[in-house]
Amino acid sequence: MSRWHTANSLIKVYKLVILLDFEYLCITKCKKYMKLADIIDTFITGDWGEESPTQDTPNAAYCVRGADIVPIINHNFTDIPQRYVCDRTKETKLLAAGDLVIEKSGGSPTQSTGRIVYVSEDLIKVKGNVVCSNFCTAFRVKAGWNPLYVYYFWQNVYNHGAFFNFEGKTSGIKNLQLDNALSAIDIEYLPLEKQNQIVASLASIDEKIKVNRQINDNLLLLDHSLRGAKVRLAA
Repeated sequence: MSRWHTANSLIKVYKLVILLDFEYLCITKCKKYMKLADIIDTFITGDWGEESPTQDTPNAAYCVRGADIVPIINHNFTDIPQRYVCDRTKETKLLAAGDLVIEKSGGSPTQSTGRIVYVSEDLIKVKGNVVCSNFCTAFRVKAGWNPLYVYYFWQNVYNHGAFFNFEGKTSGIKNLQLDNALSAIDIEYLPLEKQNQIVASLASIDEKIKVNRQINDNLLLLDHSLRGAKVRLAA
């Protein structure tokens, strides 16, 4: 294991400590609780579009699937497929920085639906027009809520396995009962200033993890190149 893997493991432990402190703060200090449903301003439904442009679907857009959630979290946008969508989708369903995308269908026996990914400025800058697939949905939070705060809160709830309690199954595919989940799960309200402080701490850790991962990937490429060079020199 490289020292960068070890560093990332330690950073993730530190992030977990902050999340646990976050939970403790919410349980012991917060006076106001709201349902997740009450903090959502707008839903944006998915559109898988078409593989090639047609008269009805002339607009290129990159479509976020459940399979893209982990790579996007890891700042890898390479494999997000390009699709072609209609004018109405371009007008009403394009994602913006700060949107949150939820996987509502999929999962596995050990992985629930409900995974979340934050739509960053970097993603929009790199890919331009971005939508989510039919197996996902997106939402924007109301004023007074930092979307990254909501993202980290949702991740924490997800990691505790809460969304296993809000799943149905049709045709062998698990579906998130999103309305039920949003109506049942409480989010602890904090003033925006406090939300921003929590976000700053967790986002700085995520940035360190991203940088370490990039360094590790570059080291692997360098090692591969050096091994190739040695083989050529020995030949």
